[in-house]
Amino acid sequence: MAEVKNSFLKSKMNKDLDSRLVPNGEYRDAVNVQVIKSEGEDVGALENAQGNYNVGDFQDFVNDNFSDVTVLVSVGYFVDQTNSDVYLFFTDNNSLKYNPSASNFIFKWSDEQGI
Repeated sequence: MAEVKNSFLKSKMNKDLDSRLVPNGEYRDAVNVQVIKSEGEDVGALENAQGNYNVGDFQDFVNDNFSDVTVLVSVGYFVDQTNSDVYLFFTDNNSLKYNPSASNFIFKWSDEQGI
């Protein structure tokens, strides 16, 4: 199978055209990239973003510390890019209605190595 390699020298995202009509040097969509936030001449340029990796098993932590919690359900997350922190929100409530006896958890993961 042929391998397609494109260089995006124009660094321009073009969502107006169909993906088959986008000129060489432009792109239609981007995955795993982030915009550089420097103050130099490359401000606004794209760079590769590191992929995902497993940081821990929250279910094991909860099972070790809370005996009455059965299964955790993720209900959301918040990314604090300024401080490189991620807040994860979990509950053991598996119904659509509010349950005042449900256990709810907020985990904070801090990226102190700058990964």
